[in-house]
Amino acid sequence: MYEFSWLWFFVGILTIVAGVLFLRFYKQIADTMGSGVASYQRYKLVALGICGAGFIMMFNVHNLVLGFIANLIFGGVLNK
Repeated sequence: MYEFSWLWFFVGILTIVAGVLFLRFYKQIADTMGSGVASYQRYKLVALGICGAGFIMMFNVHNLVLGFIANLIFGGVLNK
């Protein structure tokens, strides 16, 4: 069941901050890590994905999402 957690709230905020910093400096990161080969748009998409994951973690919904995915893979074994 859903339960709010202050710990995951702050972990989510830190993840969002990391995603925003990644989004702010995506060109420098792409040039350094990708050697300029990959397009900048991929790095921007990854940064937005990090921010989205931060929002999911911030409200402690990641447990529900992971439980749903595990339930799909293992066919309801976790509920027994």
